[in-house]
Amino acid sequence: MSARRALVAPLLALVTLLAACSSGSGEPLPDGKEVLTKSAATMAEVKSTHFVIKVDGSLPQLGVQGAEGDLNASGDAKGKAKTDQFGQLLEVDFVLAKGDLYIKGPTGGFQKLPGVLKSQVYDPTAILDPKRGVAEVLRSAKDVKTESVDDKTNVVSGTVPKDVAASLVPGITSDVKARFTMDKASLRLQTARFELDGGAVEITLSELDKLVEVAPPA
Repeated sequence: MSARRALVAPLLALVTLLAACSSGSGEPLPDGKEVLTKSAATMAEVKSTHFVIKVDGSLPQLGVQGAEGDLNASGDAKGKAKTDQFGQLLEVDFVLAKGDLYIKGPTGGFQKLPGVLKSQVYDPTAILDPKRGVAEVLRSAKDVKTESVDDKTNVVSGTVPKDVAASLVPGITSDVKARFTMDKASLRLQTARFELDGGAVEITLSELDKLVEVAPPA
């Protein structure tokens, strides 16, 4: 056997071993569908969160171009949202308390609007709704694959049906590729990134189950 063949054979064996294992852990990657199912059950029990909605690229069909705030599972929320109004990006403060929506633009104070109009800004209450929020998104993902595992996180990708994804990302009209990052120990969702034509939307959750109290503006 030539010296070259003697070198290539063990290298191929090493590459095969690494491909079958997680990054440096020496263990097979966990089943992605099982990870998402467990994560969905965990997220269905979360009572509050801080959220950040980030839009990358040009996605005018979404209406909302970014948002950040706090919400609880009772449907109360407060924060800021960037919306596209007639081609202009407008940042507004919003408070959703006891079913009523309050909006404050660049000038003036808060205005009370019917809660049914919240979808025209952004409806953050969907995020923690077990039947239409992140828990349902995780449960509904198809063609699931574990991308990577390290000491702190699991990363799993899949395809989310359009009707489910639209609850979190208004304007979606087709099934969407998504990537989920979860805390390895608790399997609580940290980020969900949806890839769309023209850009992407990323939802980041933090401070889960921290007390969030929302009152109507004075």
